[in-house]
Amino acid sequence: MQYSNYLAHIAALIKQNPSITVREIAAELKFADSKSVYYWLEKGNIRGINEFKRMVLGGEDSPYPSPWSVEIQGEPHYLVSIPLFPWNPKQKKPVEEWFYLHNHPQPQGLLAIRVGTNRYSPWFLENDILIISEGSISEQPQWMLFKTEQGFLIGKKVNGQVIEPNTLDHYPGPLSTVGVILAQHRRLY
Repeated sequence: MQYSNYLAHIAALIKQNPSITVREIAAELKFADSKSVYYWLEKGNIRGINEFKRMVLGGEDSPYPSPWSVEIQGEPHYLVSIPLFPWNPKQKKPVEEWFYLHNHPQPQGLLAIRVGTNRYSPWFLENDILIISEGSISEQPQWMLFKTEQGFLIGKKVNGQVIEPNTLDHYPGPLSTVGVILAQHRRLY
């Protein structure tokens, strides 16, 4: 049984009996002890049984697990909803949601940004959607999203310096890292 199936089974048990205990869930799933239930919850990026019960019983917009998945090269990918923000770092609330195929049904630290400039043309165009991961920053040079008080910047961090995509010049001044650009979506009208 894949871990998404364990979580679906746990969710079904919770729906049948909202006051079910972790020990009872472990017994139903024939786990040796209740630590296995917590293990599968953690694999699903869920911080405990109470959070999972709230998700299952609370009728959230995107109940767990994701109802739609597809296998890509033998690995399941889930259709997840992530917040979509405009090209204005002062806007703290998303303007809509964006759907993205991810290899985890409950990814943490993902967001989408709609590019609001043609400054980075032809690499990044106005209205492109960038999928940003706030937590996966590596030593390898990657396209990243940064922000200043004035706005967002796209660049690549090389040897501690952030390089502008078109001119390959270093950005001056302090920059805050938003995250790594995982994907770019462009509509061709």
